[in-house]
Amino acid sequence: MIDFRYHLVSLIAVFLALALGILLGAGPLNAPLGDQLTGQVEELREDRDRLRTELEVSEVERENRDEFLAEVAPATLGSRLEGRAVAVVVLPGANEDDVADVRLRLEQAGATVTGQVQVTEAWTDPDTATFRSSFAGQILGYLDPAPEESADTGVILGNALGQALTRGEVDGSLTTDAETLLELLVSAEDPLVELTEEPGQAANATVVVAPRSEANGAGDGGESVDVETREERLTEEVALARGITATGEGSVVVGSAATELDLVSAVRTGDAAEVVTTVDSVAELTGRLSVPMALAVAISGEVGHYGVGAEATAAVPPTVYLPPPAAPEPETEQPEGAGDAETEDAA
Repeated sequence: MIDFRYHLVSLIAVFLALALGILLGAGPLNAPLGDQLTGQVEELREDRDRLRTELEVSEVERENRDEFLAEVAPATLGSRLEGRAVAVVVLPGANEDDVADVRLRLEQAGATVTGQVQVTEAWTDPDTATFRSSFAGQILGYLDPAPEESADTGVILGNALGQALTRGEVDGSLTTDAETLLELLVSAEDPLVELTEEPGQAANATVVVAPRSEANGAGDGGESVDVETREERLTEEVALARGITATGEGSVVVGSAATELDLVSAVRTGDAAEVVTTVDSVAELTGRLSVPMALAVAISGEVGHYGVGAEATAAVPPTVYLPPPAAPEPETEQPEGAGDAETEDAA
């Protein structure tokens, strides 16, 4: 009985308060409330206009900054990679403009871009893991040096791709085994790479271009993705980076480091950080300009992580000028027919 009376009194009090508010709002408080709301709307409108102006100013300043950096890039990059041949490896989802600008900066640093390959979705697709494991075992005979016996499938395949792009004859052309490896990767049952630009010669080093954060389902404008699947793919991408790094004179991975789903972030927070050099902010001109400088560092034998993203060791790579590349040593030819059976098995 007490509970019922309590609830009844509470309801009456609520209705009385509402009625009183309506009466006061329509009467003596009408004008003050209206003036207050009007003032708040005006303040919000002024804040919106101010923020819009600040955004426009920031965009103009950014455009002017990028224009300035683009103008001084040739002089800044100088001859960092003079005489070097570089192959570009593009991961699924990478921005075409980022790839084109990375190539431009490599050339401004004196490098020759020998070719460009596109990694397919099959390389990281969990559904093709069994095929990749079998395929990795079949191509081991063409790898020189071969990865450790305990190496993961992804590391073996990454090493195969790296060797396919960097193993060269004395005259600079690709070795027979390198050409075979590239052909196998391209023509496998589930092709692991596609040739965007066929290599014209053996590369000294490689650059791996990864996607921006939004392509991985993170960042502004990013589409939602299956996080578990993305993490599985990310593991294969890290293994690919490790495998490629072990080939040629050096390698650099450039991408985003805004979230844990980004390749650069995954490299920096794992064991790969000790061997793989990275550059973040691939969407920014500053990041892409750092690629040739970071590659020079990697070729010199050092490992670094450059940019403004998480776990970066420095904002800008240090100045490194390299000696001319050493000529490839002639490879020992296999006995006639030695690789025929393996070629048939891999095919």
